Amino acid sequence: MYEQSQLRQYRKWRQFDAGTWAWILHKVTGWALTFYLFMHMTVLSTSLLGPTVYTNTIGGLESLLVVRVLELMLLAAGVFHSINGLRLVLVDLGIGLKSQALSFYVSLALTGLAVLASIPRFIGGVL
Repeated sequence: MYEQSQLRQYRKWRQFDAGTWAWILHKVTGWALTFYLFMHMTVLSTSLLGPTVYTNTIGGLESLLVVRVLELMLLAAGVFHSINGLRLVLVDLGIGLKSQALSFYVSLALTGLAVLASIPRFIGGVL
């Protein structure tokens, strides 16, 4: 049986600061992009079976709403990962050390704006 104090340690995520959330989201988006790379190579490998198989595979995937939503999430992961990566480079260079939380929130806002601006393009053909 677990002690009460050990269970309380799992609730500490509510106390995380912006830097911790930035680190967590950077790791999660990095793993998601890596996973996507392998999925992308799998879909592209259908071209080895011929142009008809590849065209049918891409057409079938693009017609699904869930795939379009996943592509939108991929865009969000890529945009956030790249903006946060630039933010980290600037912090490592000593630029913006005192405003790390603000720069993290700005990177989230820019990611949100990019995703919102892309919704018509990604979802438009399916709905």
